[in-house]
Amino acid sequence: MEVTSAGRECTSENIRYVESRSSLEKHYEIRDLIGRGNFSYVFYAVRNKDGKKCALKVLLILVLFRFSFYLYNLEEIDRQQLRGKWFFIENEVEIMLMCSHPNICRLVDAFKTNVRYLLVFEYAQDLALFQVRLCDFGLACTVLGPLYRVCGTPTYCAPEILNESGYGFAVDVWSLGVLLHVMLVGFAPFRSTDRIRLFRLITSGKIHFELPEWKGITPKARDLLRRMLCMNPMKRILPSEIPSHAWITSFGHTEQTG
Repeated sequence: MEVTSAGRECTSENIRYVESRSSLEKHYEIRDLIGRGNFSYVFYAVRNKDGKKCALKVLLILVLFRFSFYLYNLEEIDRQQLRGKWFFIENEVEIMLMCSHPNICRLVDAFKTNVRYLLVFEYAQDLALFQVRLCDFGLACTVLGPLYRVCGTPTYCAPEILNESGYGFAVDVWSLGVLLHVMLVGFAPFRSTDRIRLFRLITSGKIHFELPEWKGITPKARDLLRRMLCMNPMKRILPSEIPSHAWITSFGHTEQTG
């Protein structure tokens, strides 16, 4: 997927400060609650100036931060950590403002109060199953060199992330390989309820093709999986090479996307 610049300067100045709901309602009419999570609510909203349908996501900063107290057994508020929470949200906002692609849910506007961030997205209504829209960029960053931040769902993490040896875009191919494994046989290639053991399994890279679930899976499918779950990221298959792999082309689908 190629993501192009929307031509908008990305700084925290793009996030406007509002004092109250009434201040926000000068710009948007807030209607029904359409979803909620542990740290946020999503409302259906309409932009006043042109009637554009939007989804308003309200992030509750203090709730998010208090969850960190519970998760990490913190005893008092660390203002430096609180600023860190703000940084990651503002970083996500700035990256989304740069992204312009039909498969990305576009960020229309952003506001903040003393205790909330209010993110306004385009309203994705009545989309079909295969009309995919990406909308969560919480771990996104601008890549200028090798990355070292350990992040992601452990089951889908590439070994170079866990080894903290520096990583690049090849980790996404690994994660797709794990997903392909799940799609083919119904479970992930590396599984354990013990996180340390899970990490050891991932860094071993052993795929158990001898299991009965692999009976009937074609050699071409296995080959693609091996190349996606290659331990050496430099030898791992490239994203651009996957559509032309023999297993993919065997389905006769030649349409190019992204």
